[in-house]
Amino acid sequence: MTTSRPDGPLTSAQSSTARSPLSGYVLALGHRPQPWRALVAAGGGIVILLLLVATAVPVGIAVDRVIGVTPFDPANPSLTTGVWAVGNLFIALLVPVSTVLHAIIDGAAPGTLSSVAGRFRWVVLARAAVVVVPVWIVFTVLVQPALGTGSPRWTGLNLVLCVVAVITIPLQSAGEEYLFRGLLLRAVGALFARPVVAFVVATLTTALGFGLVHGASDPWAVAYYIVMGISFAVLAERTGGLEIPVLVHAANNTLLLVPVIMAGQLSTVSTPTGPVVLVPVVVMAVTTFVLWRSTPWLTRSTGSAVLTPAG
Repeated sequence: MTTSRPDGPLTSAQSSTARSPLSGYVLALGHRPQPWRALVAAGGGIVILLLLVATAVPVGIAVDRVIGVTPFDPANPSLTTGVWAVGNLFIALLVPVSTVLHAIIDGAAPGTLSSVAGRFRWVVLARAAVVVVPVWIVFTVLVQPALGTGSPRWTGLNLVLCVVAVITIPLQSAGEEYLFRGLLLRAVGALFARPVVAFVVATLTTALGFGLVHGASDPWAVAYYIVMGISFAVLAERTGGLEIPVLVHAANNTLLLVPVIMAGQLSTVSTPTGPVVLVPVVVMAVTTFVLWRSTPWLTRSTGSAVLTPAG
């Protein structure tokens, strides 16, 4: 069943959220209370992620040897150039993997995982970039002293690695978003008929999984990844797609890592911890609120059924 709107047809799952600020992204598949679907999607997605990471290590070691750097040592796992670059590209494969699993398990058409409009809305990403990129540039500049990043070394290698970062990190970020805020968020959400319940449970579940997969163990790191995961899920549901979560994820990872690369400290990259994580948490929360309020403008004329919140 569909209902008509001036900006295009709405699915029944979307029309059920017509009086709320939710887009219907989480429940775009409708209510499918078969646990096996969620288990297969979650299990398949996580297993493939782990296989990709495991495969990236020997391939990355081979790249390290080819480019003449000290190869990655599993016994002393500091990040190396080859493992980092190959890992980014392998994790990017989660975009097609998640899309295929979504189609096989749920019979979803290609493109529907990207947004409720059935495609990746580049115009939404471009509009959000006007807000997100300047905020993250300022945040990156201000937080560097607290992170202890060294002075930049303007070598040819560091400049090349920065180009590699700008190309591969957004791809890696997209891969994680398509798995966690795409495939898994919908897999869990479809178990519940009520949109708000589906959204809350799916958001908390995937945020926790996001933290666990990143190896978060101490309370600061756990809080960091859970807040990031919740914010990405909120943005996906509010805007009706993965464009803005991909953008924010990519901007955060790229802009924070580029100064580290320029300082020649790629091997020091680790899970964030300590009180300093409160800074990105606050920046993320404020940015999420601004993008939430800006959603009618961000999604205007994109075929997305997202409404202005009352009040």
